[in-house]
Amino acid sequence: MSQQAILPRKHYAQGRTIFRTGDAGDAAYVIESGTVDIVRNIGGQTKRIAQLAAGEIFGEMALIDGKKRMADAVASTNVTVLVVQADQFTEKMRQADPFVRALLRMFTDNLRVMTRNALISQTQNEVMRAKLKEMGVEIKNDVDPKAPPA
Repeated sequence: MSQQAILPRKHYAQGRTIFRTGDAGDAAYVIESGTVDIVRNIGGQTKRIAQLAAGEIFGEMALIDGKKRMADAVASTNVTVLVVQADQFTEKMRQADPFVRALLRMFTDNLRVMTRNALISQTQNEVMRAKLKEMGVEIKNDVDPKAPPA
């Protein structure tokens, strides 16, 4: 039986929220078509963490570590997903090698910390830029992201 025959398919219209920050992890999603934005509200501003497309999975972190959702998932276009229910995911995890399970939990913990820190840094940077602009300080952004570090 194919993956599509086993997993239910769901459709979300553009702009529809699939899950919200703080929700319990009840499923993971595999994008069949369309795109999904993973976003977080920081200081009243919506920050996009990632934009995901066909073939990518999201919502799995809450199933791996049992913690609440750390971001919102919003359909940025009309999107079709395959839904992997928590019990299906948990059973696959149970069947995995204990080393692999531990490694996935460690990666998930690290990703949560790095994402939180990056969002905090980005917000602090934006606040600092706004304050400098208020003071009349011109800020040049002439760093070439492709250039090697100095």
